[in-house]
Amino acid sequence: MVKASGEFPFSSYREGQLEALEAVREAFAAGKRFVVLEAPTGSGKSAIGVTLAREAGSAYVLTAQKVLQDQYLKDFKDLAVMKGRANYPCLVADTHAAAAPCLTGRWFPACDECPYFAAKDAAMAAKVTAMNYAYFLAETNYAGAFGRRELLVLDEAHNTEAALMGFVQVGVGEGMLARAGLARALPPDLGDEVAFDFVDALLPDMLRRLRTIDQELKGDATDDAAVQQLRVRQWLESSHARLRFLLESHASGEVDWVIERGRDAHGATLTFKPVEVAAFAEDMVFSHAERVLFMSATILDVGTFLRSLGVAEDDAVVVRVPSTFPPSRRPLVLRPSARLTRRHQERELPLLAAAVSELARDHAGDKGVVHAHSYMIATYLAKHMVASERWRVVTHHDAAGREAALAKHLSSPEPTILITPSMTEGIDLADDLARWQVLCKVPYPFLGDRQVAARMERDRDWYDWRTCLSVVQAYGRSVRSAEDHAVTYLLDADFPAFIRRQQRRLPEWFMEALAE
Repeated sequence: MVKASGEFPFSSYREGQLEALEAVREAFAAGKRFVVLEAPTGSGKSAIGVTLAREAGSAYVLTAQKVLQDQYLKDFKDLAVMKGRANYPCLVADTHAAAAPCLTGRWFPACDECPYFAAKDAAMAAKVTAMNYAYFLAETNYAGAFGRRELLVLDEAHNTEAALMGFVQVGVGEGMLARAGLARALPPDLGDEVAFDFVDALLPDMLRRLRTIDQELKGDATDDAAVQQLRVRQWLESSHARLRFLLESHASGEVDWVIERGRDAHGATLTFKPVEVAAFAEDMVFSHAERVLFMSATILDVGTFLRSLGVAEDDAVVVRVPSTFPPSRRPLVLRPSARLTRRHQERELPLLAAAVSELARDHAGDKGVVHAHSYMIATYLAKHMVASERWRVVTHHDAAGREAALAKHLSSPEPTILITPSMTEGIDLADDLARWQVLCKVPYPFLGDRQVAARMERDRDWYDWRTCLSVVQAYGRSVRSAEDHAVTYLLDADFPAFIRRQQRRLPEWFMEALAE
């Protein structure tokens, strides 16, 4: 190994790290504003990003999840980590900082020791600050306290578009409006313009309600009733800003929106989603730094990735790091077992359950993970695997049970099988935590989502790219170092044809692991 120097956080470089660092430095020195670093799991891209952030005069490092922020802080002690208000307790009322009395302008002696503002002051003063995408977008575009920095490092950058879409989309529901003191029936489905007109008429009522709540909170703002009012106030203020932005962007004609109608336990709901967010990326993300470093193991299709964020390919340099994990320790096995398109799925699910059961028997003493793609498939497998293997199953039936299921799998001394539709990213199942894994179905984005359908209609490459991202991300959950080993099985009968079609997108290190 080559001995490290300068701002690099470790004593030596992994294979390819020094070359990647130098390539990124050269690109920025040559005047490129955007650099894309594609580096597979285990290549040490976080250390590369932190080194460049330290070398800059000031930097933001963004991650997709709060748990990844914690990992940055654990590995790199000099970083300041900043999260959203709800992660910090209020010292005045029995609540968190997102519903604290200070939101109305009140100040109490205990506020001088506020954990949220102490963390924020430290984060603003720090040379390098790590945030999650959601907090960064809200803070830089609404609160405005954090200034422009020299470098913006976007880790897990393939999620940037999704994070921006999630930030920009906005919803209203009859239940929340009623809790806010604005009892309204949502308009009938008479076309999108009727929904936009409803929002236009709602905005001044929201402002009036905000003023009323502020008057009501001039007295004691610390009891339980006041805390609930503060939460309503927070929702009104945030929703008003987002709905106003929605109307402005719709009126400009620059962005198209889809409207999803639904119902929850409290009444009808409306959700407004942008078809694309490329028009927002510069103002909302990139304008907060002089230079931008995208980092991910799965950029895959650089042209589609950059286009989704409104970046011209000529404005970016791509740096790729090869995988150092031996293919023999991470084989991909095509085992077509069931055709799982909507037309065939119900009939062929028993074949899928039989195939997963057979793999469970083959790996009787090993923990495994089954990426089920949907809750329906996960539930079916949990109920219909052979009885001799069902005792090993750990699963969850909704998003609320996800963390508990993962914790049970991680902590159990038994060879558990984690069956989940929602853990293709962000989990580390190194070593004995998953010696085998299954991808049940080619994970195409759901075309029943109007936003996804409209996006695919405009750009089929985007649809295929997002599917490849899910496949490669899921593949990367189980082998986390060059010494680790696990086998991945692809069971959908459509996988062989999918891989043939997508060879140009799928990385070379992925293709070389395909077992004959």
